[in-house]
Amino acid sequence: MKGRLCFSGVRKVYRWRGSRVRNESVKGAVLGSWWRRRTVKHEAHVALDGVDLEIVPGESVALIGPNGSGKSTMLKLAGGILKPTEGDVDVGGRVTALIELGAGFHPEITGRENVLINGMLLGLDRKEVESRLPEILDFAGIGDFIDQPVKTYSSGMYVRLGFAVAVAVEPDVLLIDEVLSVGDEAFTRRCLDRLARMRQAGVTMVLVSHDLDLVEAFADRAVYLRAGRIRAEGDVGKVIARYRADVAGRTTQPRKDSGSDVRVIEEGRRWGCGEVEIRSVELVSEVGSMRLIPTGTPCALRIRTRADREIDNFVIGVAWHRADGTLVAGHNTDLDGLVPRRLTGESEIRCAYDALDLTPGDYVVDVAVHTKDGKAYDYWCKALAVKVTAGAEWPGVWNPPRQWEWDDGVFD
Repeated sequence: MKGRLCFSGVRKVYRWRGSRVRNESVKGAVLGSWWRRRTVKHEAHVALDGVDLEIVPGESVALIGPNGSGKSTMLKLAGGILKPTEGDVDVGGRVTALIELGAGFHPEITGRENVLINGMLLGLDRKEVESRLPEILDFAGIGDFIDQPVKTYSSGMYVRLGFAVAVAVEPDVLLIDEVLSVGDEAFTRRCLDRLARMRQAGVTMVLVSHDLDLVEAFADRAVYLRAGRIRAEGDVGKVIARYRADVAGRTTQPRKDSGSDVRVIEEGRRWGCGEVEIRSVELVSEVGSMRLIPTGTPCALRIRTRADREIDNFVIGVAWHRADGTLVAGHNTDLDGLVPRRLTGESEIRCAYDALDLTPGDYVVDVAVHTKDGKAYDYWCKALAVKVTAGAEWPGVWNPPRQWEWDDGVFD
């Protein structure tokens, strides 16, 4: 199936010979090579040890963990750069890896010639590459340097051209390894917007990053690797909390406030009596759950709750904030005239937006379930982090649909 990625019992072992030593005698110098073959021990490093993971088409998954945990090895196995020692890696469809941008460029030939060669190496024929060349050159933004040898490029130009070629291939699976940490702010913004639009188009994405804020904005699901094994996977916030707790050397058992059944993942972020629990908060579009979303996208907040008994006095509230704490919008079911009937067992409530008309930037969403007089069943601050993208930066927080009009002669 196109876009599906499956690891089944995958084990990857790197083997190498021990360190070389100087010859200690004339005999050692004469017989050195033969003798070393007989006496040098082989060392082994287990990079992955029995990994089972399935990524469904269109899903965005982040791999997190300390250095040496096996994250990049997983990407290289998925990209066909490496083969597993044991187990199977099954990838459906065309795969593009953003691992070392521009790694295949030849320094002595021009950027245009490198684009043609690399596009064909990534699976396009020459006519397809040539038809997409204007888009690639526009995104790379390196001007007349496109017809100069690549050896004359700055590191930023090199990276921009490599990214432009890689995303123009229109892959079914996109593998990303820390490449968003390079380049200037404008380049990073354009990259994120392109990735968000590819995500909307249903491209499966796997990200490796140490930037946990980016992971929280980017991924639908997180996988925490340590010493080649999966230690946790699932909800991004919970997996990140587990990883941070391990780094800090403490457990992640949720605390219960006095008289409350509401789980507190971070102090001061969540409280309530627990008669209703918010199980999950997601921003969804027609392609599924999203944390990285282009401005203007039709979407909805999906809030899942659980009540152990029937509750008939409740209000569902939502507040959007910029990352700096600025309140952007707040709305709830009572203000919007909805009359509560009952919450019992598992329920799902959606707040739909015709278009998410926010300017590019980082946003957080608070969600609460409370009584009409304000008693909190479950008040969850920063329940969801969302990164809104666009090709350019704008001031403010509102990006309304608009159309300019002018008298003859004012604009072309």
